[in-house]
Amino acid sequence: MHDPLFAILWYLILPLWLLAGFADWLCHRASHIAQTAGPKESTLHLLMFGEIGIGLLACLFLEINALVFALLIVIFFLHEATALWDVSYA
Repeated sequence: MHDPLFAILWYLILPLWLLAGFADWLCHRASHIAQTAGPKESTLHLLMFGEIGIGLLACLFLEINALVFALLIVIFFLHEATALWDVSYA
């Protein structure tokens, strides 16, 4: 598999995404989120997880083309809007 799109997604985007998720987890752990936030916080995180899951499934099962990239861009902005909602709630 010498496709440059495959390489970018698997060796750049995915590791950066995992690092960002781990950093988010560390921040929430440091703030003792289990004691300071209620179920709404968990629901927002499940929503963000689902949003990213749609993009991940699209990358895994669909041919990477302009439509998939457009979907990923839309999901990115949707995820950012949900994250902003999450931060404003917290």
